[in-house]
Amino acid sequence: MLLRRSGAKKNETYNLNVVTNADEGEVGVPNETFLLRIAEAVYEGNHEALVAIREEGKETLGEQALVDAIAVACGFNGITKVANATGIPLDETTEKDTVQMRKETKIDDYDDSHKSVVYR
Repeated sequence: MLLRRSGAKKNETYNLNVVTNADEGEVGVPNETFLLRIAEAVYEGNHEALVAIREEGKETLGEQALVDAIAVACGFNGITKVANATGIPLDETTEKDTVQMRKETKIDDYDDSHKSVVYR
């Protein structure tokens, strides 16, 4: 959501379909392949992949950007778990504002029941 809005301010567009379907091409952000690897490793809780990513990331992004990227991935992963665990629904405005984005990215398919089947 924020990426789309910040892109609109700069007259840039991003292909958010790639978030859930890599065959769609590229999102359009610098180092996106590497950033996606970080997100996947955090989401999967893959310690070995995160160790390798930390070493590679120092050269790819630089130390501070690497720390920031891992922190953001962890934060979003944690925030989602807290919201899901407590049953917090999307607020009405966010739900209305994100209908198209959620449809395009199929992000609603990633609820906890889906994750429990995939990552037993």
